[in-house]
Amino acid sequence: MIARKVLVPLDSSPISIQTTKQLIVFKEHFSRPLTLLHVLDLGRLSTLGFPELSYRQFEERARGEARKFLEEQQALFADAGIETETRLEEGLARETICTLADSGEFDLLVVGKTTDGDLRKLLFGQVADYIVHHTKCPVLIV
Repeated sequence: MIARKVLVPLDSSPISIQTTKQLIVFKEHFSRPLTLLHVLDLGRLSTLGFPELSYRQFEERARGEARKFLEEQQALFADAGIETETRLEEGLARETICTLADSGEFDLLVVGKTTDGDLRKLLFGQVADYIVHHTKCPVLIV
């Protein structure tokens, strides 16, 4: 079965890098375009070390970096022949991902797993574990 509309949350972690590689390997199993999502949590960012910037400037810089990240991810998929669209959202990552996945717009949510931490984190990863337990959308963990 090929999922019609796939949401792929990504960040700059090693988990996301591995997720991208796995999606490219199994690209024939997913319809296009894939929706690449990056969630920017401005509340978790620190302005320490940026005294010359106002908070507004800092937010705009963070948004610019997030857009650049999504463009880079989109280019990786394009190089593998996979059409994508990007989406930048702001908020708490795990809650934003669940809300978007359950919006009715997506048929499948693809998340990566971590190999760090206790057994539950070993099996799923912190964000993936939350998503599995709080979303109604089918989840594929890679």
